[in-house]
Amino acid sequence: MSIRTIFGILLLLMVMQLIGMRLQVRAYRNAVSRLHKLGNLGIGSMRGKFGAGHIVIIACDRDGKIVGGEIMEGMTIFSRFRQMSGIAGKTIYDLAGEYRNLPEKKRKKFKGHLQALEALEARLASEKKKEVESHDEEN
Repeated sequence: MSIRTIFGILLLLMVMQLIGMRLQVRAYRNAVSRLHKLGNLGIGSMRGKFGAGHIVIIACDRDGKIVGGEIMEGMTIFSRFRQMSGIAGKTIYDLAGEYRNLPEKKRKKFKGHLQALEALEARLASEKKKEVESHDEEN
């Protein structure tokens, strides 16, 4: 095999990787846009062994009730976001509590979920603090 053939193959693989990356970034942006229309967003991720992992996006209302969620799992360029079933209608506090009460081995599997829920908890706490401060300033 000639050196030109090897460089040609490497160039082709790099171009394919670039295209795949752009497709995944587009899918991520679309998922964020879609869920942001539903409410506040929490985003978490987990890297698995050998690059496989997941990205979790959870949306909730001002009271912490989950109104939607999507997850992208895997490590290939063909991975897409899909709806998370069984979480809509729960509160972020209850779901986070469920994940935190899992045994250590199972909890690791839900690391991205917990990151997203903790981000939502922090955002809602910050919003409530701002509301209290603005209410105090009015009085």
